[in-house]
Amino acid sequence: MIAARPGHVERLWTAADGTTCMLVTSDAPPRYSVTLVRDERVLRERRLYGRASAQMVAEGWSEFPAKD
Repeated sequence: MIAARPGHVERLWTAADGTTCMLVTSDAPPRYSVTLVRDERVLRERRLYGRASAQMVAEGWSEFPAKD
């Protein structure tokens, strides 16, 4: 497993409507933030302690994207 450096931003997926899911790492707990953004607007955000948990949340959001 590759350890992500603090402040690292990873784009996980982008939906057809332009919604983007990003995984951001932090040096302080909770270390991972999963964020949905569309048109510079944050639609959802979750902060988690584990990378695997953050990736599972992002995967779930890709199946049921946020509505306006």
